Order: sequence, then C-alpha cells, then structure tokens
Amino acid sequence: MQAKRFYIFGSYRLDPDTRVVLRSGDVIRIPPKAVDILLALLESAGQPVDKETLLHTVWPDTFVEETNLAHHVSVLRRTLGEGESGRAYIETIPKRGYRFVGEVKEATEDAIEKTGEAHHDPSAAHAGSHGTRRAIIAAVTLPAVSGLVGFWWLTHRSPQAPLYKSLAVLPFRNLSGEPADDYICDGLTESLISEVAKIRVPRVISRSSVMKYRDNRKPLSQIAQELHAEALIEGSIARFGARARVSVHLLDGAGDKHLWGETYERDLADIPRLWGEVAISIAHEIQAQIQPDARPGGGPVQRDAFEAYLRGRYYWNKRTADHIRKAIAFFRKAIDADPAYAEAYAGLADCYNQLGTVLIGGAPPTEIRPLAIAAAKRALEINPQLAEAHAALAYAKLYDWEWAEAEAGFQHALGLNPSYASAHLWYSHYLSMRKRHEEALREVQLSQQLDPLSLIIQTQVGWILQHAGRCDEAIRQLRKVLDADPDYLWALWRIGSSYTSKSMFAEAIEALEKAAKLSGRSPAIVGTLAETYGLAGRKAEARKLLDELKAKARQRYVPAIAFAHAYIGLGDGQQMFASLENAYQQREQGIAWLAVWEKNDAYSSDPRFRDLIRRVGLPAE
Repeated sequence: MQAKRFYIFGSYRLDPDTRVVLRSGDVIRIPPKAVDILLALLESAGQPVDKETLLHTVWPDTFVEETNLAHHVSVLRRTLGEGESGRAYIETIPKRGYRFVGEVKEATEDAIEKTGEAHHDPSAAHAGSHGTRRAIIAAVTLPAVSGLVGFWWLTHRSPQAPLYKSLAVLPFRNLSGEPADDYICDGLTESLISEVAKIRVPRVISRSSVMKYRDNRKPLSQIAQELHAEALIEGSIARFGARARVSVHLLDGAGDKHLWGETYERDLADIPRLWGEVAISIAHEIQAQIQPDARPGGGPVQRDAFEAYLRGRYYWNKRTADHIRKAIAFFRKAIDADPAYAEAYAGLADCYNQLGTVLIGGAPPTEIRPLAIAAAKRALEINPQLAEAHAALAYAKLYDWEWAEAEAGFQHALGLNPSYASAHLWYSHYLSMRKRHEEALREVQLSQQLDPLSLIIQTQVGWILQHAGRCDEAIRQLRKVLDADPDYLWALWRIGSSYTSKSMFAEAIEALEKAAKLSGRSPAIVGTLAETYGLAGRKAEARKLLDELKAKARQRYVPAIAFAHAYIGLGDGQQMFASLENAYQQREQGIAWLAVWEKNDAYSSDPRFRDLIRRVGLPAE
C-alpha cells in the first residue's frame, strides 16, 4: 500500500487527498477552492503557473472570471501570512499568473511521525498520528454535511457583532445588451436585497435608495458614504434565453477592497434559490448570523411565473395608478403559471393596498381591501415566514381598524426582516394614529436609516412630525425634501397641509396649487386646497374646487374624505360630518387618522366627532 504523502512548508502541512491544511497540528479553515489553488501552486513550487491553467484546474466545468481567482489567492495570502524570508508565500507574476516561492517538502505520514516535524512543527511529535488522523477525519467529514451544518451554525451560534454593520446591494448591471431586460436586473436586485436582509446586521439599505445608482454610478467609496453602508454588494447579469450568467461581489465600502465574489450560470428561475446560497456566503464572510426564522432561498419557481413576478415588481415600484394596474396583471400572470408562488400573492396584496390609498384612490376601499387581505393570507398559507406578506396583511388590517392584529402583524414582519423599511414606515403610521408619537418618530426614523435616499420616507418623517403637533419641525423637514426635488408631489401636499395648520395660507396655496397641477388634479389634493382657500377667507375659490370634486365624483370614485376637507374650509359642519360618515362606511384611509387631525378644534367637542372616534377604536385623548 502506497504511503500517504503530504506537502510541508513553514509550519503548514497539506494533505492532497483530503484537501486539509494543518498548522501546528490544527486544521485551518480555508475555502475549498482556495485549497485547490494552493495545491496546484505547491505541485509546481518555484515555477510560474498561469491564470488559465489555474482556472481550468480549479473550476474545470464552470465559467469563472479572473476576479474569483484573485480573491481566493488573496484569502490564501491573508491566511498563510509570510514565510521565513519575510515574503508572502504566493507571488504574483504580472499579466501571467502566480508562483509559490517558499520552500516545499514532500513527506510520508510515517516520516512525519518519526521525526515529529511538519517543518518547524514542534507539536507534531506530541500530537502523534492519532491527533493528526482525528483532525483529518473531522475535516473530511464536515464537508459532507456542510450545507446543513453551515446553515445551523449561521443561525444558532452565539450572537456576536458582525464585521460590517450595514450592507447595500447596488443595482445589478444588465450585460445582455437588451434594455428590455432592465426589469430582470431591477427585480433580481430587489430579491437579493430581501435575501440579504435575513442576515443579522443592523441595516440593509432598501431598494429605493440603491436604485438611484443604477444609471449614474459614482466611486464605490462615495456611494458607501452617501448610503451610510460599510459593505457593498454589486454584480451583473447576462441573460441567454432561459439561462443567466450572474456575477456577485462583496466589497468593503470605505476601502473599495474586494472581499468575496463568485460567478454562476443558472436557469433564470433557479436564481431565487441561488440568492439564498449567496446570502449564506456573505453572512459567512462578514461573520454574521441569519435570522433564525428566515431561512434564505426560496423553492423552485416556474420560469414564466418568475419573469412575470419580476415585471410586476418593476411596475409596482413606479407607484402610479396605471403602473399598479399593470403590476396587478403581471402578478396574476405569475400566479396563473405557479399557483403556489407566495411572493406573487404578496405583490398582489401590495398593489391592492395602494389602490385603496387616498392619493391614488383607484376604487372604494370596501371593494379593494378585501382583495388585499385575501392575497396576503394566501401568501402566508404558502409561506408563513414571508415578511412582505405579514406587512401587507398588517397594512390592510390597519386601515380596517383591526388595531391589535395590525400591530402584531407589523411586529412579526419586523421580527422576520428587521431591515424591511416599508414595515417600519407602516408601523410608524399605526403608532401615530394611536398618538404614540415618540414611538412613531423612532420607527419612521429607522425606516429613513434603512432607506436614506427615499423621498417618500423623508416626506413621511415630516408627516409624522406634523401629526405629533411639531409643525415647525415638519416644515423644515419637508423643505429639505423639496430642496432635493422641488416637484416632489407628496412633499408639496404635506407641506401645504403643514402651512395651513400654521395659518400660513399664501405659502400653503402656492404649494398645493403646484401639487394639484402635478398630480393631474388628484381629488385628495384638491380637497386639501379647497380647505385652505376656505380657511384663508377665499370662499369663492373653495366653492369652485368643491364643484370640481362633485363633477369628478359623477365620473369616478372620489374619496369622501376629500369632500370633508373642503367643507371644513367652508365652515359647513353638517356636510363635513355627512362626508366623514360616508368615509367611515367606505372604510377610507383618512378615517384612521382622525385622532390626530390638526383641524378638529371646532368639531372635537361635537358628540358626532367623539362617536366617530369611538366607533373607529381610536384614542379619545
């Protein structure tokens, strides 16, 4: 029987059969591909090994970029340190490859046991063959169960601070040459963000902030600074029919240093599962945990369903009534192709929730909200651990005034995905409605930290401040938003309302007139504008806007709350309460905010107002 042989250099010993590296008798954790590279270099010690040879040897059946090779060589250098000469063991030969420069010996196991040396390994004689065999057996056995053990270790090991406290996934580059495939890149970026958010780090930056860098890339260090992200994930996607070549790289944000990277070629529909693998690899690299109740990676998805889902999310993120209707069509197409696709049901719930909002107001909430609830519940039947579905259901329950279920749902969603900015934002709405103002501000500020460049979240910080009675701070916050985008509709609407609360009617009318024009005369904004004109003493303009709302209502759904605002301006309490009752019957969103209305001073003592507060279940004081 041929004696077992080892490569020995410095205090290290490599077993070429088991691919185990020991230092002073202890197993050294080195990625398998890095060990393969080390073995190839040791076999040609002192001689150059070109990059193509290494790539073919280590990745024989896979296309891999040179950056993967460079990354693994970097890992080896960090792990092995320097030899006796003070030089790194592995030398780079520019434009060619690498060379192992340390002294290398080959020795049999018997020879090592007799001499007790692993070349400068004084512990080997004492450890003996049994210790060596135990170390090798352990190292050989572990890879066989590495998938299960690796995930268990990432979820159950003792909590510790990860190397990086904040991550951002930058928009993936479309290398297909087809602009029509942009939706794939955007959708895959968003789905990877969802998977990476399962890593237990304080912050994973949300989609709306990172998407600002899709077409206008800046230096990575500058992006990291603007996003307050310590580590960045970037990559590219090239689609070839049903398959895609995906490259993913993890980088240190401040130093622009490459930490990890891989290139994969997979079927497009298999990428949700791939993202789970990537999330686990990244968690390993930064020494972080995975959320215990949120195992990364989804199950198999039909390709047509996955593509339809990506298109649905692409249109959903545009947040207009027309785009949301397109998103609904694609989510339904995804569900038709794969009836067990939980994420598509969650997307459908998000769409229905938006159609029921005051600003979009596509249909009466009594028609739309049950559809949102049904879609969210179906998503949770399929996948009870889907944070997006818990948040969507909680959002619908919030505006159905099922307060306890809403709060529990938001808390559950945040337990599954603490980096889900939308869940923090919607939870802040709940807290504000309940007059828990300090908690509401804390939640909306957490949302802002997770999505620092999102204008809607920055606007809602001002909105929560306004409802807390801190109108001066709200106005300062909303001015910052408008400094960044003078035409941002939501900020114009909210600052107009804040100005009205301060009786700054000229400023309010200017902002609201602009908002009304930009929105295509949204009934919600027209109602606020009518209220402001009326409170400013310009009753004729207020009545004209009221007539505009009545004309619209003969053609389409107009939220009753818009009429209530107009009647406040006109001082018509009878019609105002009639409109509020209508809004109550329709379960409109605005009713949930009655407890923090700034304009209710004239009506708060009215028994009809107090009764409405009671029926909705809002705090009276």
